[in-house]
Amino acid sequence: MLCVAWAAAAQPVTRAVEDRYNRLRTLQVQFEEKVSYGGRLRREERGTLYLLRPGKMRWQYTAPAGKLFVADGKMYYLYSPNSNQVQRIKPKEAADWRAPLAFLLGRLDFSKEFGPISSRPTADGIELVAPPRSDREPFTQVVFHIAPKTFEIRRILVTGQDGMVTEFGFSAEQVNPPLPAKLFRFEPPAGAEAVQGDRSGSP
Repeated sequence: MLCVAWAAAAQPVTRAVEDRYNRLRTLQVQFEEKVSYGGRLRREERGTLYLLRPGKMRWQYTAPAGKLFVADGKMYYLYSPNSNQVQRIKPKEAADWRAPLAFLLGRLDFSKEFGPISSRPTADGIELVAPPRSDREPFTQVVFHIAPKTFEIRRILVTGQDGMVTEFGFSAEQVNPPLPAKLFRFEPPAGAEAVQGDRSGSP
């Protein structure tokens, strides 16, 4: 009965989150990204995310400095300063992370992207626990941490089929700020090597 109650409680929350993000035109937010496996932190990165909906975004990293991910509405570009390489990735090849972060790319529809969602209260908000629609998805669960009253997405935890956990934390959100179009045009650094993209495509 408790699971049924959590599922029923999730419906007004998912509608409120969808309404908030589907009304956005632009977004600017600070992010932290942590990747862990077996309870051990493997990677931690941070920076600023700029969003122009639909489908355009820029992940500008301060740690590691110089790392950049740009989606211009047609292609995705990932620049790694350590290797001085640029990956050019087709959107359909980046599906591994597209569903959990659908609210960033276009219209957010929880019922379309996930299986039956449950809701549970936390000390400082609400958690939406979203299973995959099928076992063919690259993840086993996505947890959205939602701020009360504002229905802002504060954190997303994605558990992969391989047990890898990727956590995105968001803060200092600015709704509909003026963003120049040049932010979403990728210009490769001088001397950068272009390489074929892979299916991970994760920012």
